[in-house]
Amino acid sequence: MKKTFFGSLCMFVVVLVMVFLSEYLGEKEIIFPEVAALSAGCFLAPSLIWKTSYFRMFLTISLCALLGVLIVIYVPLPLWGQFVLAFAIGQAVLYFSRTSFAPLISAIALPVLIQTRSFVYVVAAVGLTFLVVILRFLLEKIHAKEENHYEPVIVESKDALKVNAFRIASVALISFFCIRFDVRFCVAPPLLVAFTELTNKNSGAAKRPFSVVALVSLCAVCGSATRILLSSVPYFPLTAAAFFACVCVQIFVKLFRFPFPPAAAMSILAFLIPESAVTFYPVQVLAGISLLTLLALFKRRIL
Repeated sequence: MKKTFFGSLCMFVVVLVMVFLSEYLGEKEIIFPEVAALSAGCFLAPSLIWKTSYFRMFLTISLCALLGVLIVIYVPLPLWGQFVLAFAIGQAVLYFSRTSFAPLISAIALPVLIQTRSFVYVVAAVGLTFLVVILRFLLEKIHAKEENHYEPVIVESKDALKVNAFRIASVALISFFCIRFDVRFCVAPPLLVAFTELTNKNSGAAKRPFSVVALVSLCAVCGSATRILLSSVPYFPLTAAAFFACVCVQIFVKLFRFPFPPAAAMSILAFLIPESAVTFYPVQVLAGISLLTLLALFKRRIL
């Protein structure tokens, strides 16, 4: 009970601080959806979900957030080219980091997808990741969470080249059509994280594909619904809507007994996207995660 309470409390603190600061300062770039994924992975499971150290978590998120903004500003490619480049660089960072910390991919892909040129995004990603790391460390000190022991993830270069080539080719093909027909949230960055984890041969998520699709889709519906219903009420703060979305995420995690971090990020991404896209956001997410999951299953069972 102690572990559950403190873990849930920390997730609320991080998410609500983020949305409140964004609303109070009028800076949408402060909303960093992947912080919900970090919170789910750090606070809603007894042990850290990823094989990584806290320093590597902080370093890779910071580096990728910066690289994402720099790609938007300085790389003279169309959106699709920038997006595929960001995903490829994210895969390289993941490999060389010697971790399984896939959320770094979202950190580099998100600013490209929404064309963020503001370094406020980088500051927010760095600051919020630091807050998550500190809270997780404190939970370990009060014995509310298991102590993390990092063991480097070693993947043979030949195997890494094959799986990364499959991931990049798949994302390049799907994102071309998604961006071309303006349904870009079919390849929302947290879905790319999910795809990366599903194509990892040691992934537990790959054994529960239906749970992945259901949980990701439900979290997207939850985030979209709370933003539409609650933010449409006069003077109702967006922070309160984020609170209810966070409650829903934690309920779903308990029901499925499956703290899949990318799903949590999908609920918060609904607060960042343009208002005109919110209504059909869950439909795009369902289509995207279904297709990516099928591709991951094809890769694991056929290839």
